[in-house]
Amino acid sequence: MTLEFGVFSFGDTYPHPSTGVRQSARDSLRDLLERIRLADELGFDYYGVGEHHRSDFSVSAVSTVLAAAASITARIRLGTATTVLTTDDPVRLYEQFATLDLLSGGRAELGVGSGVFPEPFLLFGGSLDERRAVFDDKLDLLLAIDENERVSYDGTNRPALADAQVWPRALTGHLDIWVAASASEASLRRAARLGLNVQTSATGSDLHELAPLVALYRAESSAHGWPAGRRRVAIGAHGIVDTDDRSAIDSFYPHYRDYVGGMRVNRGKPAPSRDSYDTLVADRESAVFAGSPQRVVDKILHQHAIVGHDRQLFQIDWRAVPQLTQLRTIELIGTQVLPAVRAELGGSATTHPSGSNTPTFHDSTREGATHHQGVFS
Repeated sequence: MTLEFGVFSFGDTYPHPSTGVRQSARDSLRDLLERIRLADELGFDYYGVGEHHRSDFSVSAVSTVLAAAASITARIRLGTATTVLTTDDPVRLYEQFATLDLLSGGRAELGVGSGVFPEPFLLFGGSLDERRAVFDDKLDLLLAIDENERVSYDGTNRPALADAQVWPRALTGHLDIWVAASASEASLRRAARLGLNVQTSATGSDLHELAPLVALYRAESSAHGWPAGRRRVAIGAHGIVDTDDRSAIDSFYPHYRDYVGGMRVNRGKPAPSRDSYDTLVADRESAVFAGSPQRVVDKILHQHAIVGHDRQLFQIDWRAVPQLTQLRTIELIGTQVLPAVRAELGGSATTHPSGSNTPTFHDSTREGATHHQGVFS
């Protein structure tokens, strides 16, 4: 299988690092759909949308956003990155994504995790401290629903089911289900046993620790009888791509500084410095991919040589990165990075159905837009 390329977004509406202007939820969602449409046109394999339940992000109803995306795309797979299964109902979740799968012609993916932020627990109940046990129970039910049209359940985390029919069913009979897994032997062994694809985060020296775990995961998944399509591994990166390294590195820094700095303040840690950022960008094994297309190609190939992952993901909407910058990044990945990596790995680039690799994104200065393009040139 050739290396897949994907993007994931949360509908970032943080204030811009320089202007302090915050994008509205409406504009954020409109721009998100524009990025998904362009990624589909340029041959990306996947676009993921993750949920948050706070005013810094526009996406809380993931399946609604993905249904809108399905209506304006033709080929790209659409999934969650991730949805918090711990505070959701597996029956309702399966119904939503089986419906999305039917509407999209079999392009739906469901990525699930246990949750790390308090907001969904405050809104929907449950406890962060008990989330792992609840997640395991709900994951078992979700997988039982995926395997059987009629299910019974007598646990403690939702009302009981007695030979209940769950309808509609996914187009091919099964949903494509991924799990957000830590880079640990226990997490990957469980995913292998259950036949779940995994999305994991590992950077720096962690990549070398992840590599043997990925090999173990694939071997055990195969031993359990799961096909290749149910033992895939995705790793993620964040940053922007521009025509030259310095422009991309300089442009992304304020967004990185404010996003990571905000997270560290909450943990009693100092904000990142420019020196530490530059060191991270230069590290071929870090998850910051700011640079020219060739720099990004080299970094992906280096990391793929270590991990052998199946899907490379990019998060671009970090702390109010302007829409035109995001569209430009998607354009450069789709027209330069993706073909180069696939050629090196023996795959082939995917072209627009018309046979052209030329992007056709719209001018974000149209009436009513509130973007902040041009702040970083």
